[in-house]
This record gives sequence, structure tokens and C-alpha cells, in this order.
Amino acid sequence: MFDPTIFDNLKTVIEGAVYDLDVTDELVTVVDRSDIIDLAKFTRAYALSFQLRHARKVTCTISLAMTLQHIANELLYEEISQAGCTMTVSFSFSATHVDGQAVEQMLKHIWGEQRTVIQTLTYTYPKHERYTHQVTIDFERMINESHVDDLLQMIPYIIRSLEHLQQYAK
Repeated sequence: MFDPTIFDNLKTVIEGAVYDLDVTDELVTVVDRSDIIDLAKFTRAYALSFQLRHARKVTCTISLAMTLQHIANELLYEEISQAGCTMTVSFSFSATHVDGQAVEQMLKHIWGEQRTVIQTLTYTYPKHERYTHQVTIDFERMINESHVDDLLQMIPYIIRSLEHLQQYAK
């Protein structure tokens, strides 16, 4: 019988919450999903990407990652306090001008001043009329099943962020 890990349980919660927004509420559209098991490094990675159904300029990706050490801590009961996985929430969009400070202030207003907001801009050289702007909310801590309610409570923050970031996307 399959004994799910913390990673599997959190992945199921995230999938359920986002697919409810897609199918039941018709608020978002899931645009991509990735579930990777790397047997060479014995790691897990999961990502679910979606957009607001009525405004599809910005994509949100919720990512979970579990390393070999995380898995060992959980399954071998070595450092059970270090068992879990990491999670990030990223937003990406195309833009012609980027006001990184305004984006950071807006997201910190929604997510809280203590959150780490990482912004990455990429463009194709030598033409740089359009940028791909990726903004990541990094929680900088391990999560486990005790954070399920927190994950579900993040959904309104994600929706509000998607709505507000539309103004920067071109």
C-alpha cells in the first residue's frame, strides 16, 4: 500500500483548491501542471500554473519541492522537525516597462511586509522591448500538514495578486 509523504498530501490540497477555482467557481483556468520525480537525485517537484479566467495576462505558479534530506527526515524519523517541503508562489507576465519597486510594494501590501519578494526580469538580446517579469513570493521555511489551513487561506491573496498585477502586464 502507498504511504503518502507530506509532499503528496500538500500537493493534493493545492490541486484540490486550484481545481475548485477552475471547475466549480470558474474563476481561474489551469494552464500547466508538472509533477516530477528525479530518480538521480531522489527529489520531487510539483508545479501548478493558472490564470484568471477573465484576465489572462498574468500566470501564477504554485511550486512544491522535496529533497532527499526532507524525504529521509520524514521516512526515517531522523529529524522529524525538518520533515516537509518548500513552497513558492510565482507570478509571471510580459511587460514593456517594469516598475519593480511598485510591484514589490503592492505584493508586500497583500502578502505582508515580512515576505521575501524576488523579481527576475529576462529579455531576448539584443531586442529588449518586452520583458518577462517573474515575481516570486518565498516563504523561506519548511511546510508540512500543519500548514494546510495556511495554504487554503493563501488563495484569496493569490487571486488579489493576479488581479493587481494585470496593470503591469502588456
